[in-house]
Amino acid sequence: TFIVAFAIGSNDETMSPAVGAGVFSVGVAVTIGAILNASGAILFGEEVSKKVGGGLVKSGTPLTDLMISCVLLSMAIWLILVSFSEGLPISTTQCVVGAVLGVVIVEWGFNEVNQNTVLEIFAGWIISPIVGFLGAALIFLLIQKVRSLSVIQGYAKYERQEEIAAYGLALFLIWTAFSRGGNDVANAVAPLITMGDIDPLIPLAVGGIGMGLGLILIGRKVVKTLAHEVVSLKPSSALSASGSVSIIMFVGTALGLPLSGSHILVAALIAVGWAGKTNVEFEAVKKILISWIITVPISAALAALLLVSGNFVLSLF
Repeated sequence: TFIVAFAIGSNDETMSPAVGAGVFSVGVAVTIGAILNASGAILFGEEVSKKVGGGLVKSGTPLTDLMISCVLLSMAIWLILVSFSEGLPISTTQCVVGAVLGVVIVEWGFNEVNQNTVLEIFAGWIISPIVGFLGAALIFLLIQKVRSLSVIQGYAKYERQEEIAAYGLALFLIWTAFSRGGNDVANAVAPLITMGDIDPLIPLAVGGIGMGLGLILIGRKVVKTLAHEVVSLKPSSALSASGSVSIIMFVGTALGLPLSGSHILVAALIAVGWAGKTNVEFEAVKKILISWIITVPISAALAALLLVSGNFVLSLF
């Protein structure tokens, strides 16, 4: 669980708008993000963990120790590989769902998959980035409208407005990182939460600390990718994207819904680029979208392969 949480932290891009807007350096951003990830995981992560951990199995039967190990190992392999090699922000929620589906289908058959829960999660993956896009565009246009109505003129006053936006951005990112910690920790600790004979606080704490360290030690590359390679950001445009993400992630986590913060943030960044008529680097977006499409099947295949291999090894004894 700690290794998987470390891998999740290494792929956390939450603080990238602040880096792209020049509000935080990469070092400051990952340090603040690490503290907030751990706090959100411990204080806010239990409900989402229960949803991912038990809701995907129709009968509610807990995963075996071997199945849990295969889920966690497949996630760690894929997350660390993508984060370290390409620096792409993939969905950790997709990783865990794909991996759990892979082991459940191999061990118990497709009929044991709770299709209603799967559809609910998939719907969240589709709807949340759409809402994130619309929310970010709306916030950005509102900010621009307020500026156009202002009698304040001159470059110095413009810079002052951007400085105020930077403070607002910092506050929204604190909120977002806390919510992301509570939502993303489920992707590492959910299988353990279903075991029933362990205090949930223990895996939540292990997951939170692991995510924080992963962000500090490896996550810089992913933060830089979204900070600079999708769209150019100012504090006001970064505030628009982060405001939309923070609201959606907080509500989703409070309701126990496993959302993809990566999906929502990328959609929000594209929205502010579109609304602000700023050039969006669609080549970078294309790479990110491809990584999202292949994550569920790759995670499922990896976990299934590990389970088949594990069962074969155990049969020899």
